[in-house]
Amino acid sequence: MAIADARVRVHHPCPYCDLSVRFPRALLLLWCDNRRDTFLVSCPEPEETAAVVAAMRKTFRARLLLADPNTALLELPDFEWSDPPSVTGLARRSGVWVLPPVVYAEGRETYRLVAASRSRLQRLLQRVRRLGEVEILSVADRSTLDTIRDFPTASVHFFEGLTDRQSRALVAAHDAGLWEIPARSSWAEAARRAGLARSTYGEHLRKAQLRLLRNSYASLRARALAPTLPPILLPRIGPTRPAVDAPSGSRPRAVGPRARGRRRAGSARRR
Repeated sequence: MAIADARVRVHHPCPYCDLSVRFPRALLLLWCDNRRDTFLVSCPEPEETAAVVAAMRKTFRARLLLADPNTALLELPDFEWSDPPSVTGLARRSGVWVLPPVVYAEGRETYRLVAASRSRLQRLLQRVRRLGEVEILSVADRSTLDTIRDFPTASVHFFEGLTDRQSRALVAAHDAGLWEIPARSSWAEAARRAGLARSTYGEHLRKAQLRLLRNSYASLRARALAPTLPPILLPRIGPTRPAVDAPSGSRPRAVGPRARGRRRAGSARRR
């Protein structure tokens, strides 16, 4: 007995995807508990983070929970829309499990999907293709739970535990071309850019690399154990849908029974 384990990237019109198109350098991680959405927003520059937060507060009535210059944690109330269907809603109705977080970047959303069979996964992908373009990044049959168990449902943020000095060491190495082949510069030049002695700089850089590796290890291991196949691009089926924009400044809108103040048990959220 085996299960199908896949990573897919989707581009389709929805308010969250449209926000990612508007801010292509922003990384948005989404967790949902079926009543509210929680976003972790990360941007290269503080000004970009502030702009994304402002847009989410204005458009979705998001509540800022915590922030630093480049990162923010926001909570959205019961924001819903009726059309087009959400990928997570289709997955739920197809009997496919979505492992959080959902990742939004450069106008696309990336999902990790687990299904009881490849045929069930295929049926979901056919439905999603009616919403937009689907790119299959990896798919594999799993006969053991090792990779599922090692992939945390609440993934550690990629920069978690990275100090300011370690961040500056990584930036200096990149700016100096230290990792290019051939390298454009030397460790001494990268250390000079960071304003540190060569030995001190090397220590910060190694610690930064180790931190990034530990934070991403579960994802890297899952990818390493997956078949090494190139991504498969599946074009959209049917006519193109117009973009779905949340009305600026409007209140989140409930649909279905919730519009009457009630919610059926197990009803699917639109996201």
